[in-house]
Amino acid sequence: MGIHLDVTEQAEQRARAEQALRDKLTAQRESQAKSEFMARISHELRTPLNAVLGFAQLIEHDGANSLAPAQLERVAHIRSAGEHLLALIGDVLDLSATEAGTVPIALEPVDIDALLSDVIEWVAEPAQRARVSLHLELSGGRVQADPRRLRQVLSNLLSNAVKYNRAGGDVWLSARSASHDGQPSWALSVRDNGRGLSREQRAHLFESFNRLGAEHEGIEGMGIGLTIVRQLAELMGGHIDVHSDAGLGSEFVVWLRAADAVPGARADRIDAPALPGSALATDEPAPLTILYIEDNPVNVILVRELVALRPGIALRCEVNGLSGVAQALAEPPDVVLIDMQLPDIDGHEVLRRLRAAPALAGRPMIALSANGMPEDIAHAEAAGFDAYWTKPIDFYRFLTDLDTLAVAAQRRASFQPA
Repeated sequence: MGIHLDVTEQAEQRARAEQALRDKLTAQRESQAKSEFMARISHELRTPLNAVLGFAQLIEHDGANSLAPAQLERVAHIRSAGEHLLALIGDVLDLSATEAGTVPIALEPVDIDALLSDVIEWVAEPAQRARVSLHLELSGGRVQADPRRLRQVLSNLLSNAVKYNRAGGDVWLSARSASHDGQPSWALSVRDNGRGLSREQRAHLFESFNRLGAEHEGIEGMGIGLTIVRQLAELMGGHIDVHSDAGLGSEFVVWLRAADAVPGARADRIDAPALPGSALATDEPAPLTILYIEDNPVNVILVRELVALRPGIALRCEVNGLSGVAQALAEPPDVVLIDMQLPDIDGHEVLRRLRAAPALAGRPMIALSANGMPEDIAHAEAAGFDAYWTKPIDFYRFLTDLDTLAVAAQRRASFQPA
């Protein structure tokens, strides 16, 4: 007696499974390498931009040493070019993150009117320069979305409606309630009466880096904004419809599900035309000390200049992680600003050591970094940082947040026993 087994098919199945596993591991390594590369590129590009944009803004707002109007106009060109480059970097990083599926999305009820009002203010200045009129129709509704990403989607669509319009053209931003796919939904519409799109252009509208011929007209852009817009809309559980004809204008409609909960909080302005005035009490200096741990001397100079706009706030600086930890333990500050890439230990290790010190319990620890990838921010917040401020430094947010920290320190000091 004997038994004969044909294992050919089993061997082939095993080989296919092993190959699939190898392919999966290879894809994971490639994805990890790509993420590390993009994070590095982000850091290396945003660090010099911090100086370009930062000092350009300081020159523009330097009341003591004001430049002539022609010189200020040149500085404004430098700042504008730097902001454009920063936006391009952000678009490339967003495209990489959305394609990899690593964009964090936090859905919550969002007040549509507040969000639309914010977005239309952001685009008001370029619309005025282009002689395009903006029209806002409020709805009083709420939508389920990630507020930051929805602002990004609508500001991109609104900017395109202005950029590809004509002098004397119009753009309408509105929202309407409707049932869509059997669900209560909102249609957020950006409509213009500009050049419109041909059938062939509509067929290639969402292709990355395809500018549909606009690259020959000197209009700024890379052709990836709409790709990101569509992917973000889908990540929020919605989608985009496009209605357009050549010469008759275009309408982009973002469909999202309605929210029946309370409206989300309205975001702070981040692009105010002037630096904010101090919110501190004027009768005495704010009892606030800040320790800034940073190895880049240009970044240190910039932060010193900014903090100098708030008399009464004391700033100390250290050039590496170990000396920063030692200084914080010797003279505990009220706030610690920590660069994430230091020459000895990184920002996460600095945070770990500072959190372990009883003398620093409850003191705000804030990351100030050129690492702007979503996973970097999420990792830092999960590690215990109280906030994550990115470079290039947003002057308005930086000074406003300093005021908030200083006012809180004033209040704490007023309740301390004599």
